[in-house]
Amino acid sequence: MKFLNYNMHVNKIVFLGIIVWIIPVITVAQNATNSPYTRYGYGILADKAFISQRGMGGIGYGLRSSQLINPMNPASFSAVDSMTFMFDLGVTGQVSWFSDAFNSEHKLNGNLEYIAFQFSLAKKMGIGVGLEPVSFVGYNYADTTRLPVENELVQNTFSGRGGLSRVYAALGYDFLNRFSVGVKLSYLYGDITHSNLITFNSINNYNTNWTDTIRSYGFLYDFGLQYHHPVGKFKTVTIGAVYSPKISFGTKVMTGFFRVDPSSGAIMERQNTVSRDSVFEMPETFGLGFTYNQLGKFTVGADVLYQRWSSAKYYDQTGAFNNSVKLNAGGEFIPNRTSGSLLKKIRYRAGLYYTDSYLKVNDSKYNEYGANLGLGIPMSDRRSLLNIAFEYSLIRPESKALIDEQYFKVSLSYTFNELWFFKQRVQ
Repeated sequence: MKFLNYNMHVNKIVFLGIIVWIIPVITVAQNATNSPYTRYGYGILADKAFISQRGMGGIGYGLRSSQLINPMNPASFSAVDSMTFMFDLGVTGQVSWFSDAFNSEHKLNGNLEYIAFQFSLAKKMGIGVGLEPVSFVGYNYADTTRLPVENELVQNTFSGRGGLSRVYAALGYDFLNRFSVGVKLSYLYGDITHSNLITFNSINNYNTNWTDTIRSYGFLYDFGLQYHHPVGKFKTVTIGAVYSPKISFGTKVMTGFFRVDPSSGAIMERQNTVSRDSVFEMPETFGLGFTYNQLGKFTVGADVLYQRWSSAKYYDQTGAFNNSVKLNAGGEFIPNRTSGSLLKKIRYRAGLYYTDSYLKVNDSKYNEYGANLGLGIPMSDRRSLLNIAFEYSLIRPESKALIDEQYFKVSLSYTFNELWFFKQRVQ
């Protein structure tokens, strides 16, 4: 028992060291994409699921587990064991391919994505806090045109960076032995910067750089409900729902430009303006899902997410976006969790998803199709998990004039599950 206590203390010291090192890194980790579609709106929306769930296609509204943190439904936080403290950290890396009628290229990206904690606050009550992304912006591309009068070549270089993140606190509570409710309060923050550099191939015109930055801040609210019903020995069906109201958040829009003399490099003109007048909103959101679980053996489930983006304001205007639907389905299987063979104790995961984008690109939109595979590898303490997820996604625009995109993503997370509140009686 002394050796067990020693290991627990070492785990805590190592864990706290990781936190001290990782928090300043994750607060600046934003550019996880190189997609030209992130030039529009708030960029590409981050996956709401953690990496353990992404291996199962991204399900979560009806998912309920004492060994995984599920940020998608705050009602699931009440499932945490009263003796444990959980921590989850996720990183991703991906390679993306882009092609149109004339060109093709590929890009590499990596990102430290989220950090989360969860523990029991009281009997039947769990609490969680964390930091997770909301959207990503990252692109850099150029096009060249010729002025009809001067017969001069002009190159436009478009670039963008940043994204939105949120830090959250969530509370889940069980009642009537069947129902769980939860609420998640998040503080939204982040900068999204778009730039357009105009350069000429002669010294007759000044090169110009335009920059537009949206700095966001405000609160988001998510309300969750789960109903879990036994349907046999160690078998349970869970139905979950989540609702998020439409909210307006604070913004500061900073716009500027400067002109440069190409012959001398001197800045000939500079102008900056700041505005807080424009209204920006996050949409009303509805999520519904279910899982069927046989304890220690398998879990299967499906989700549907609907977001009313068309009524959300962007620069004071509604209709800038499309309403969006996302469908997820998947599950995991454990051959034999008590076996001495590691291969039989691994959680094997698979899933599929589909979504139509909220973004309007030249009055068109795109659809995304994805497939996932994943593994949950148990650690020596039999409580913590190393999660690996593999994802392939195909982005198909409705207009043939737009760019086809596909990417392959590898994600890795460590779910630290420790008996921090358990007191050893035998020394």
